[in-house]
Amino acid sequence: MPKSKQDLENNAMAASPSRGSLQIKGRLWVEKDGQTFVSWGRVVLLQRIDETGSVSAAAKSMGMSFSHAWHLVENMNALAGEPLVSKQAGGKGGGGAWLTPAGKKAVADFWKLVDGFQGWLQKQKP
Repeated sequence: MPKSKQDLENNAMAASPSRGSLQIKGRLWVEKDGQTFVSWGRVVLLQRIDETGSVSAAAKSMGMSFSHAWHLVENMNALAGEPLVSKQAGGKGGGGAWLTPAGKKAVADFWKLVDGFQGWLQKQKP
């Protein structure tokens, strides 16, 4: 039975059914020009930004520094050719961050790939 998206987020892995003591496991990521564009961790970061409205809060929820999270966001934005995350600087009204339509599409597209990968793994015999 395929794992839930929550399970996949927690262990960043897809797996075939166990057959005896053997099981096939794999990780999935998408590269652009040889650089990681999206992966489990990056997609979870995007989802947490969407949930919290903050890169800082998203990073904290993942045990990651703000600077590392922001570096990942900047890298994804650059590789996408358009922002996946937009932000507003803090101040009187407070700051915030949110996914753009391209960011929401990148997340949805990644989970479609994961579903397909998990489906493929379900059919494999180690």
